[in-house]
Amino acid sequence: MTYYQSIIKQNQKIIDQLKCCAVFLWIIIPFCALAFLIQDYSILLYQLILFFGGWFFWTFIEYNLHRFWMHDKKNSHAAIVKQHNHHHTHPTEIVVTALHRLVIILLMCLFIVTSYWLQNYFTLLAGIFCGLMGYFIMHKLLHLPIAQKIFRKLCRYHIYHHCKYHNTCFGISVPWWDDIFGTVPQSPQITQKIIDFYFKDHHH
Repeated sequence: MTYYQSIIKQNQKIIDQLKCCAVFLWIIIPFCALAFLIQDYSILLYQLILFFGGWFFWTFIEYNLHRFWMHDKKNSHAAIVKQHNHHHTHPTEIVVTALHRLVIILLMCLFIVTSYWLQNYFTLLAGIFCGLMGYFIMHKLLHLPIAQKIFRKLCRYHIYHHCKYHNTCFGISVPWWDDIFGTVPQSPQITQKIIDFYFKDHHH
């Protein structure tokens, strides 16, 4: 192995993060340009672009945090990472409770009302916060058997991540970042026994 190959290997995580950010910017910049161009012509469309742009941004943040931080052994001492690792070995144990979700929903409503009143760049923040709320709700759904029917691809990816292929399928809210960045297992094999373990407390 050459010196440069060694440097690349040592910094592969940083390189992968930079690649992800470059692709994200390539996708999001045209939408930002569109929002800027139409803001004087259609305030409704402008606000919708900001809102969904914020949500889209959250899905990317979620993927990156999960892939590059929560599965980095250097962060194993952090409380949230310890909780995440525990959740991997106990799939049905989720720290976020119904009360947490209720508070988040109420805050989301407050963000939406405020963004409607202000009609400015705050709408982008509202979109990000709604993405966060969607993450908490989707994560709960993905651990219920019904997810196999209504979110088949996301549920399959989440089972892969939990049960056998921990270094793949990092997206929770959406599957497309894993598809774009190639973090999906090749020829995955999941047995019914593994699926039963994943849903074990919800088959009764």
